[in-house]
Amino acid sequence: MSDERRTSSTVFDTPTQQFGRLLHYAGLAVVLICAALAYSWLYSPLERKILDTTMKIDELTLSRSNADAIRKEHERLSGRLQEIEARYAALRRRVPPHADAGNFLKQVSEIASQEKLVISNFQPADSVERESYSMMEVLLEGRGSFASICSFFDRLAKIQRLSKVRHLSITVDEMEDTYPIQSTIVIYYGLKARGVAAAGEADRG
Repeated sequence: MSDERRTSSTVFDTPTQQFGRLLHYAGLAVVLICAALAYSWLYSPLERKILDTTMKIDELTLSRSNADAIRKEHERLSGRLQEIEARYAALRRRVPPHADAGNFLKQVSEIASQEKLVISNFQPADSVERESYSMMEVLLEGRGSFASICSFFDRLAKIQRLSKVRHLSITVDEMEDTYPIQSTIVIYYGLKARGVAAAGEADRG
């Protein structure tokens, strides 16, 4: 009786066990397929979205950084432009449209009289046309004490009219308290827009 049970169990169990293994492998395959499909359908698109979002954030960050740099450069250039315009406006006030040597002589004579400097000769020379401005040399001769000469040229440099002392010679005589001078003064006029830098250099000189 026990042998028959063992025999029937042995005959029945082998196919059952094989079928069970097949079911197990099939189930495992189904699980792997589902996992692969889940990764492909869910996780992979999500990963791509995360990557795309990260790239957009980087682009926006770079764009904002560039915008800040552009804004700062714009502010710097705007400030520089305002500085140039202010400087040009100041020069326009100091440089008349015409030579007007007579008015300059009037200013020079007033300063010389106040500083006790005697002017013996005031002779405008020929005008010189530059690309962006015009200028005229004025020959000046006079006589005064050393103090009056220094005061005269100091005040001359501070008048509204833009001018530059190109040459100055003083003849010293130990027997005299006053000294003869000869000077060449340059006056500027007819300033054009491109003359800002050149006239500015003359002003600094």
